[in-house]
Amino acid sequence: MPQIKILLAEDEPEVRLFCRRILTSAGYELVVVSDGQEAVERARRERFDLLVTDISMPHVSGLEAYRSIRSFQPDLAGVAMTGFGTMEVAIEALRLGISEFVLKPFQPAELENAVARALAKQRMERENARLKALIPLYELSRVFMSSVDLAEIPKHIVRIACEEMQADSASLMLLNDKGELTIHSAVGLPEEVINETRQKANEGVAGYVLSHREPLILQGDLDADPRFAGRRTERVASAISLPIIYKDRPLGVLNVSRTSESRPFNEGDVELLAVLGSQAAVAIENARLFREIQDAYQKLAELDHLKSEFISIASHELRSPLAVILAYAALLEEEATGAVREHLGQVVQAAMQLKSIIDEMVSLRRLDTRETQVVITAFDLEPVVRAVVADLQPLAEGKRQQVIVDLPDVLPQVKADQQVLQLILGNLLSNAIKFTPEEGEIRISVKAGEGRVVISIRDTGIGIPPEELTRIFQRFYQVEDSLRRRHGGIGLGLAIARGMAELIDGQISVESEVGRGSTFSLSLLQAS
Repeated sequence: MPQIKILLAEDEPEVRLFCRRILTSAGYELVVVSDGQEAVERARRERFDLLVTDISMPHVSGLEAYRSIRSFQPDLAGVAMTGFGTMEVAIEALRLGISEFVLKPFQPAELENAVARALAKQRMERENARLKALIPLYELSRVFMSSVDLAEIPKHIVRIACEEMQADSASLMLLNDKGELTIHSAVGLPEEVINETRQKANEGVAGYVLSHREPLILQGDLDADPRFAGRRTERVASAISLPIIYKDRPLGVLNVSRTSESRPFNEGDVELLAVLGSQAAVAIENARLFREIQDAYQKLAELDHLKSEFISIASHELRSPLAVILAYAALLEEEATGAVREHLGQVVQAAMQLKSIIDEMVSLRRLDTRETQVVITAFDLEPVVRAVVADLQPLAEGKRQQVIVDLPDVLPQVKADQQVLQLILGNLLSNAIKFTPEEGEIRISVKAGEGRVVISIRDTGIGIPPEELTRIFQRFYQVEDSLRRRHGGIGLGLAIARGMAELIDGQISVESEVGRGSTFSLSLLQAS
């Protein structure tokens, strides 16, 4: 804890020496002067906690000295010593803020006790100021938690600062993109001042405060202050200018001022405003981040809309010619022989792959825009499974693969959307065909139990490394680039399958062994 610093002003040498011994013995740091004028001059050069002064001194009295010092050290405590006390003098001293009197002659204990009481009162006042700071802090927290509007936050900051500091005017200046300080909100200032104020970060009092990153108490005319030499300043009765800083990054300056010279700001006011300022910095930064997130979200939403529109238009424009290609290629394939038939089969297979990609793009768009209409009903599973196999059989035959459907004789109904289920199974089976080598085997099996029905699609394909299992359901992800080139596709099938499964309360899991194949299982609700 820093040592208490006392300024002693006494014109009588004997009393001065007597007081020096008492106060130094009590452990106080002491500066001694012989008249009121010297006390004021000394106080301008250094700060003190307490003034112990004789009331009656030549040239400048003790009360006049105390009044002058309090104008620039507002929280200075005071103890007055006098050989003749009157009611008028006591009232004037109390009005100025002196709370303790010592009548000459006095015993050492009397002066010690008076000093201790004055300092205790000063500590209590400072503590009250700190506690008072909790009230606006709560108000700020409540307001800031309910608002992230960057246009409204400055208004709340200025209003609360003006009310709690009992100021006549207040303003919040923030740095813009050009490094200029502009007033974002103000109370008690003319409209033209608010609109026209635009300072560089090194101009005026606000620029000084921001560049030095320290608050200032301003009293009276600032022209004579060497800190503001060459800066444009205005006369104030009393004001505080506080830098607003967030994580070592300057945001702006908070200013409060009073027009009445009888109530100057003090260090306790600076502490209170600093508390408000720290909360203001967090609120401003949060509001800025929220605005950036909003802007980014808006841009993403616009891009997503453009993507959906593109997919919708592209899929529509591609489907019609693709249907014609498939129809004529299939028709020609039936009548062709030899090498021509083989080439037409490749055309059909390539067209089917393109159709699969278009279907995936459309399904992805429907998932993202929530356009997929889900109707949960109870139905038999076998017709759906066989329809999916029949639809993809040409792809399997093109690779001379065998697709085996292994269903039990008695199969319970499932609760799902029939079209969505067909799409999921189509994606899973298409994925198995794609990554199973020629002449491989794919087996589809079903089992029921514990209120669910599980459809498994097991292949004899390349398998999936364990470290990739958690990533294969991500959009546009494939196990390795070489697979993309070798097997085609855009890496959407499994992502769509999982997304669609969630729409019907289904769950997809996978087991795999590199070089031996994979098993994808779809779990569905069993109909009661």
